[in-house]
Amino acid sequence: MSESTSPADFSSAEPEPAADPEASLNELERQVERGSFFTHTAIGHTALRLGEVESFVYGMIDVLMTKGVVAADELKAAAEKVRKELVDRGDVPHVGVALRVDEIDEAEPAQPTFVPVNCAERMHICHAVCCQLDFALSQEEVEAGQVKWDLGRPYYIRHGANGFCVHNDRQTGCCGVYEHRPAVCKGYSCAHDRRIWKDFENMELNVEWLTEHFTGDSAPRITGALMQQVQVSPEAASPPEEPASDREACS
Repeated sequence: MSESTSPADFSSAEPEPAADPEASLNELERQVERGSFFTHTAIGHTALRLGEVESFVYGMIDVLMTKGVVAADELKAAAEKVRKELVDRGDVPHVGVALRVDEIDEAEPAQPTFVPVNCAERMHICHAVCCQLDFALSQEEVEAGQVKWDLGRPYYIRHGANGFCVHNDRQTGCCGVYEHRPAVCKGYSCAHDRRIWKDFENMELNVEWLTEHFTGDSAPRITGALMQQVQVSPEAASPPEEPASDREACS
């Protein structure tokens, strides 16, 4: 404390304004998002390291084949056998991170002609059920920061506990980020979507498909986490006995 400052100067200072709860939540979300970016970056670097290991393995295989230690047909058959076993077990290596890449493939069949839909006249029937559909965002959409993605399933569009996109206004059914909505939404028309409508013209919903896919439990789940069983000895599981003096003091 300097000589020109007295304790009275601090006691008379204006109190700091109370923290804004919404601002605190936004900052928390920003930190969680940054943490997720870090995690995904670390995963990416790990994948690069694995790629290096893979190149050495393939190099070793080439040497063994060149020296006649193993035959190409035998190696191919063995690799195919292991690959099929992994697929059958659902044990295909992946990091679980998805980014949409919007590329036009001329070899793919042409998509149905886009049909504009008057959402307002159908809202009382469909209740914006298309906003429960799932898709991955693009890198540009993620980095723009306008559209929220699922922190538990990067980088899929985020859905709330009710199953709807978090940007969907449940009072009106309208999009809260309409001007910045993903390209998937901009190019989507439910007119040809048989998942939504059995009969588009007569506004008959495909209730069976919607009920099967959109009425499940949407609670958070731990998926793909590495679990390690820890053995606890009986001595460690039992709390130590309190000293008699402590028991008497607390009674």
